[in-house]
Amino acid sequence: MNYDHDCPFEAYITNLGKYNEGALVGEWVKFPTTYDELQKVFERIGIGREYEEWFITDYDCYVDGLNDILSEYENLDELNYLANKIDDMDRFDYMRFETLIPISDYAHSVKDLINLADNLDKYEIYSDIQDHDDLGRMYIEEYGAMEVPEHLKNHIDYEAYGRDIALDEIGIFTDKGYVRDSVDNFYEHYDGNRENIPKEYRVISAPDDIELSGDGMLEQAQEPLAPDNFMTGEKVTTPRGSFSLTDMTKAQMEAVGYGLHHSSDDGLYHIMGNGTRAFAIINEDARTYDIYQLKDIPDRRDYAFESLDRLREQGHTVDIQNYDKVYSGVMHPNENPENIYARFNIDHPQDFKGHSLSVSDVVVIHQHGQHTAHYCDSFGFAQVPEFLQPENHLKNAEMAMEDDYGMIDGIINNGPKEKPSIREQLTEAKRERSERKPPIVKKPDKSEPEHGL
Repeated sequence: MNYDHDCPFEAYITNLGKYNEGALVGEWVKFPTTYDELQKVFERIGIGREYEEWFITDYDCYVDGLNDILSEYENLDELNYLANKIDDMDRFDYMRFETLIPISDYAHSVKDLINLADNLDKYEIYSDIQDHDDLGRMYIEEYGAMEVPEHLKNHIDYEAYGRDIALDEIGIFTDKGYVRDSVDNFYEHYDGNRENIPKEYRVISAPDDIELSGDGMLEQAQEPLAPDNFMTGEKVTTPRGSFSLTDMTKAQMEAVGYGLHHSSDDGLYHIMGNGTRAFAIINEDARTYDIYQLKDIPDRRDYAFESLDRLREQGHTVDIQNYDKVYSGVMHPNENPENIYARFNIDHPQDFKGHSLSVSDVVVIHQHGQHTAHYCDSFGFAQVPEFLQPENHLKNAEMAMEDDYGMIDGIINNGPKEKPSIREQLTEAKRERSERKPPIVKKPDKSEPEHGL
């Protein structure tokens, strides 16, 4: 515990423009700080003149667990708000906060940590209770949970009793003691809207940032369209940190000044940054796939391992109702169903529980909101649009009466017509796995931090 340190954490703020030119220009800043102090830092590192964008290259955190949560594009107002919260804690609250960071459900972002700091009384920590035996003895001997005659005290299974207590309370043992949730409500005082940060903690813009309108009247400065207006409430975690997911496209993000910083390891998301903040967006170009294999249905033998021609000769269709989805994955660039077939016969993923890909299996590919179903045939794959069509409740009756199965469309003996188009039935496309992973970032010395973009 570093309670007596002169600040909760420091951040190395770097001039992004200079960094892109090959020069590392930045400065360590202790938090909490002030608007005036930060403006002096910006002036010294060249922000506000020729260059406008910055990012955080590194942190030195004196609160255990904090370094794993903070990312390079954290908002400086939020960081300063959090630092002030921590700085105002007494030694006991500081210990509670540090204990809860690795175990709380409310410790995945700076916003979470700000709210956690306001809800410390929700948790009770017993620093001298290290195991179930200690817990059982505390409840029996100190709290009088049960009366035990003196001659039976050495025969009580305190460990088993303590284990039951911990399960009942949903308690957790940590290296700082036993933690139990008081079951009080967790109140979210800060909603993530920077306008709700108290003015005295804001350091990005002056507290009373106003400008003149065209007629000379004072009015509040208007902020441009921002990703905050389209937040989904979800978080995307990459090796670079945790990022809020916004429901904007890459083109929209670029239009408001955000550029591609990196992608998630699975390729499903892009991280877009503007030098001060970063958000996650869905990678619209990703391709994903689902593998379907036959259920254990009564007439499975009529479908299993049959070629598509043979299946249709028997009057059967490739019906999604007869299948279970057994696996989902991300397709690599230039990959096709044949590559997937080879992978699921030669080198199964460890989490794949189905049988090796074979005739009668179906691979569904998703991209740009479009979905195509591919039947594993005797030779290669064949598209089966009907696999993605909704169930036709007249199908069985019509199959019994029509001469040509190609005419099955919900109307008996209606004459030939074109097959219906593929309807989009599945969820939005997942995203393809990125081939390039972010570089490993080494923690720099304070004299010269290093960081890989």
